[in-house]
Amino acid sequence: MDQSLQISTPRDHPCYAGHFPGHPVVPGVLLLELVADAVGAGPPRQLGPVKFHRALSPGESFTLRYTRTGPRLSFRCERDGLLLAEGNFTVGSDP
Repeated sequence: MDQSLQISTPRDHPCYAGHFPGHPVVPGVLLLELVADAVGAGPPRQLGPVKFHRALSPGESFTLRYTRTGPRLSFRCERDGLLLAEGNFTVGSDP
């Protein structure tokens, strides 16, 4: 991966109420939005293979390692040397 950033997940987000009550985790869709926003890429449009390996709790930080080639973003999310998620997607606004 060519570049890296530190990202913190929001402590409060409406999606946590149902994902999972009493023990919230960051939903995959929110993690993908955080990744796209962090690199200024616009919303994720077309998902390539994406795999979620470990849960992330609200307020936790992670390292994003990524490569962007045109509209294609390949990424790895890691925390304390552990892989949280990896994959790729196409970014940008609809034509």
